[in-house]
Amino acid sequence: MADEQKKNTSEIYEIKIQGHLDTKWSEWFYGMTITHERDGATTLYGPLPDQTVLHSVLDRIRDMNLPLISVNQIVSDGQTINYEFKGVSHEE
Repeated sequence: MADEQKKNTSEIYEIKIQGHLDTKWSEWFYGMTITHERDGATTLYGPLPDQTVLHSVLDRIRDMNLPLISVNQIVSDGQTINYEFKGVSHEE
């Protein structure tokens, strides 16, 4: 039974990308909320059912050539698990 409950729960993620992404892309990112930040970044926030879907979201970000700033998993006690990425400048 504990395994069934674990399978039916979604993890909450907060993904930050550089630049403002139009909110019309929300459905393409599995309904995640798109928020434009003052610093010019976009935050994608919401539940994802499993790691496969998380990787799909990250693949889409990569395929759109959007610079990834961070990925945070929001755990049930309100704390976050941070996965920071340092951007690589492609400017010459």
